[in-house]
Amino acid sequence: MYTRRCVLQLFLAAVALVAGLACAQTLGSAQAVPQAAGPYRILVSNDDGVRAAGIVAVAQALQSLGEVTVIAPAENQSGKGHSITISEPIFRDEVTLAGGLRATSLTATPASTVKVALANIVKQKPDLVVSGINRGANLGLAAYVSGTAGAAREAASQGIPAIASSLAMPAADYSAAVEATLRVARHVKENGLPPGVFLNVNVPTGPSQALKGLMITTQSGTAGGTERFAEQKHPNGRTIYWNVYEEGGAGAEGTDVWAMAQGYVSVTPMKVLEYDAATAAKLKALTVAPR
Repeated sequence: MYTRRCVLQLFLAAVALVAGLACAQTLGSAQAVPQAAGPYRILVSNDDGVRAAGIVAVAQALQSLGEVTVIAPAENQSGKGHSITISEPIFRDEVTLAGGLRATSLTATPASTVKVALANIVKQKPDLVVSGINRGANLGLAAYVSGTAGAAREAASQGIPAIASSLAMPAADYSAAVEATLRVARHVKENGLPPGVFLNVNVPTGPSQALKGLMITTQSGTAGGTERFAEQKHPNGRTIYWNVYEEGGAGAEGTDVWAMAQGYVSVTPMKVLEYDAATAAKLKALTVAPR
């Protein structure tokens, strides 16, 4: 009797063990099921100022891709490049833009606006930062002084995929630039970008139907325009200068300047780091102490 009782207990224990393992496997499988992804978060900024037509147009269009937050400079910050605000306080205001679009304005440069947005305002890290749409192209060497590119570069330096988008002058109709930017943003959402890379998008002026297509380009070694300084006399006798910039110019085939002149939307992959390995190798002789 004792033996049969022990056998029965062992049998019941084995059944319980098998059932427990099956239950554990079931729970493990349930936990392995991917969770529903959260919203795709897009931070939109610019250098033309929070009330510029380009930022309103692109922010409204990007809502089809995800959750859009608009945080931009309070005033025009064109030409500020990657400069930052360090000696003045940065004031924050909440504003309502056309179409009821809510936005935050900061009295800061584009790069500092992105810095403050990421450090103090947005609760979760964005999946994408879009800077623009700028009024005026940012081609070739002009990308280094562009506040539009500066905002995107700052985001990329913090590990966030970014796009800088600009429309050539006179920049009256943003529809073609919105369409191109949305196309590029959708690609980035689906495919991502390498760390430390942002895309510099430039769109010729005119309707979408007039564009020849989209071209992946290199960065031109020219500025994509001509710059001069108009000299005048102030009433007190001092000489003053006004910066005058006109778009247009020639670039080597395959560059952003060339593509725009040919009627293509230019998409130029840009890297945050500018280290030159080839030159570093040639400079190794400097490390050898002279005899």
